[in-house]
Amino acid sequence: MSFPQGRRTAAHGRLARPAVSVMSYNIQGYGALFSRRYIESVARVIRKAKPDVVGLQEVHRGTWAARFSDQVEVLAELTGMEASFGRSLLYRTGEYGNAVLSRAPASGCQVYCLPGEAERRSIFHCRIDLPGQPLDFYVTHLAAWGRLARTIRDRQARFIAELLEDSTAPFVLTGDFNAPPGAPELEPFRTSEQLQLCGRPGEATHRFMRQRLDYIFANPAWRSLRSQVLRAGPSDHYPVVATLRLEDGTAAGRDGSGPAEVEEALAIRVQAAG
Repeated sequence: MSFPQGRRTAAHGRLARPAVSVMSYNIQGYGALFSRRYIESVARVIRKAKPDVVGLQEVHRGTWAARFSDQVEVLAELTGMEASFGRSLLYRTGEYGNAVLSRAPASGCQVYCLPGEAERRSIFHCRIDLPGQPLDFYVTHLAAWGRLARTIRDRQARFIAELLEDSTAPFVLTGDFNAPPGAPELEPFRTSEQLQLCGRPGEATHRFMRQRLDYIFANPAWRSLRSQVLRAGPSDHYPVVATLRLEDGTAAGRDGSGPAEVEEALAIRVQAAG
């Protein structure tokens, strides 16, 4: 079974809302320990891509690995974007987790702890107040350690899939899932009618492992116009960017508005047998 792909063309005769550019980026924040200009390099990649919303993983605030700096605050200043932080771990001197950078105000931010005892992981949710259309934006980082943590990632994936069912606005899920597209633990995402993958599954996002570990998913209300893996930056992960558009008249959530458009979106999703 393959991932449902985002659609690249808009329906004729329908007014389109402005496109939204979304990025997912595991910045490997501890790299700042080895380079004083590490976060500057990360910010330069983000500025060049000009995304509207960014989901960041492996972000440090005040830890020794970050040279005790606040990477969230520094990235906000260097990119000119608003920043929100969702803590996964608390260290003696600081915090570690996920973050959101956005050009529009974020509200209602909440951290959900994911299943798994060996290594604390979480999913971070913010409502981004885009002009005329709120966006439920999620960023997560699933357990590492390859096949050893496959069972844990499976539990985490199922938790996230259930969480997304409660979204009341068009949503986007970003993150480092630490698993390639065909991994068994990603089955909840492959089979979900709530999700479409933005981008080609086979395109590698990890610099050394040469496989896709980083993803942007959107619910069917969005049209995926284009996507790209940016082979740039200091991290061992490449950032992923997708341009999305919510068509005028598409349902804004599960309140019953625009059901015809949602049914159309689900009808043309293709799942090829693998």
